[in-house]
Amino acid sequence: MQTRAAKTPAHLALLIGWLLIGQASLVLAEPVCPEPGRWVVAGEDGQRSTSEVLERYQDAQVILLGEQHDRAEDHRWQLHLLAALHGRRPDMSVGFEMLPRRSQDALDAWLRHELDEDDLLRQSNWFEVWGHASSLYLPLFQFARMHGIPAYGLNVDRDTVRRVGRDGWHEVPAAEREHVGPAAEPPEAYVDEMRDVLAYHPAPDGVDEDDYLEQFVRSQTVWDRAMAEKLAEAAERHDGPAVAIVGRGHTEYGRGIPHQLADLGVERIVVLLPHRNGEPCLDEPPYPAHALFGVTDSPSDTRIAAPRLGIAVTASEKGLTVTEVNRDGAADRAGIRQDDILIRAGDQELRERSDLLALLDRQQPGNMLTLEVLRDGSPQELLIEL
Repeated sequence: MQTRAAKTPAHLALLIGWLLIGQASLVLAEPVCPEPGRWVVAGEDGQRSTSEVLERYQDAQVILLGEQHDRAEDHRWQLHLLAALHGRRPDMSVGFEMLPRRSQDALDAWLRHELDEDDLLRQSNWFEVWGHASSLYLPLFQFARMHGIPAYGLNVDRDTVRRVGRDGWHEVPAAEREHVGPAAEPPEAYVDEMRDVLAYHPAPDGVDEDDYLEQFVRSQTVWDRAMAEKLAEAAERHDGPAVAIVGRGHTEYGRGIPHQLADLGVERIVVLLPHRNGEPCLDEPPYPAHALFGVTDSPSDTRIAAPRLGIAVTASEKGLTVTEVNRDGAADRAGIRQDDILIRAGDQELRERSDLLALLDRQQPGNMLTLEVLRDGSPQELLIEL
């Protein structure tokens, strides 16, 4: 780990920087928002270059690169920043929220050039676990493989999250916790944030709202703790920083992963976020991040999602049985009915739900796709516009 020999003003600024999120600091008179292609740093005036920002945080143990999962520009920013970080600290590692811990063998095989992209997605259960368009993330995986960067799956299975949220941590047998320890008690501001989220998702009938909030908070902190533990392990194992590709909601204001990392004894944590017009700037504490990078409002800053058919299916002996059709969805407009059995899409035979999801992941909105279905035992072909 690189260190500085003297307490220069830059060094003092660095030490103060670790503490900026969620704590009192200098309150600036004017909002501090980044210009496109520039950075602003919490507690300071002025615009900074990428080189200046990375120099400031070169001693970080963990660097969290927050994202909105479906924003293309966020992932371009992450890729460019990974390259800049690697140029300074080739001994870094990288962790991915979108991969669960049980996918580590597949990720390791990918890094050894033993799997192609389709194999990585299939063996990591990408379409069941994550589901966002793989085109947003594959460049990040390719970068790690090209440069031989150690990479880790940070997440845990959704069933583990649900069970802990519903029953409590100590009610889940130790052997079924995926080696994740109990989470630190979240700050009150974190609980308030979760309460605001649930205002748009009321408790089911007959469920006490306070109990519902407690379960939701427990579920969220399982995710935060699992990712924090894996990042802390990576930071200890490698000389350079552990860089995390994670949703920004797990990073902002130091409440999610940073809070759990601090409980694990990790001291030098940095949160970096892309910033768009209308999003919080660095006006006053608590700050959403240590530094913000300005991205432009442009046609390239799009939301990308894999096409969907608007149906629910379940695997059967003959193919995928349609159990539900969304009204006026792509499948409904194409004439697909409940109880139809999908046996082929394009040139892809359909055996598992993931077969269909993988095929859709490679399509573009507006594409036409031929579906072969069995209806009342008779084969039919339907043309569907995605």
